[in-house]
Amino acid sequence: MAGRTSWTVHARERFLETLRTTCNVTASAEAAGISRSRAYEIRSNDKEFAAEWLEAEEMATDALVAEARRRGVEGVDEPVYYLGQQVGKVRKYSDRMLEILLKAHRPDQFKERIANEHSGLNGGPIQYSNLDRANRLMTLIEQAKKNKKAGKEDQD
Repeated sequence: MAGRTSWTVHARERFLETLRTTCNVTASAEAAGISRSRAYEIRSNDKEFAAEWLEAEEMATDALVAEARRRGVEGVDEPVYYLGQQVGKVRKYSDRMLEILLKAHRPDQFKERIANEHSGLNGGPIQYSNLDRANRLMTLIEQAKKNKKAGKEDQD
C-alpha cells in the first residue's frame, strides 16, 4: 500500500497523527498509504502541510522529552526475579536522561568541557608574544629530535 500516491484529506490526517505520536516519517507515510519519498515531495510543494509537519514533530518531541523526564525523575519499575519467579519490583531512575535534559535546557551550565578550554584577558583568546612562540617552537624541535634519536636507537 505504501506505493500508492493518492493524497486525500484522510491520508494527510493519518500521516500527521502518526507523526505526532511516533516522530517517524516512514511509519507516518505507511499509515497514510504513501511512500516516504512522496511525503517529502508533498511537503516541499505544500507550505501549509510543511508547517503542520513541523508542528507534529514538535509535539512528538515534547512527548519524548516528557518521557525522558519521567524516567529520570519518577523512574520506572523493573521486575526482580528469583529462581525464575518474579518476587518483586525495583524502581530504576535514569541519570543519563537527566543529564541529557540538563544539557538541553541549560547548555551553558552543563555543556561538555574540553580539558584545554582556556581563555586569555577578558575572556578572549590567549595571546602569545613572538618570544613565547619561538620558545614553544624550540621546545617542539628539541622534543622531535629526542624522539627521532630514540627511534634510531630502537632500530639498532
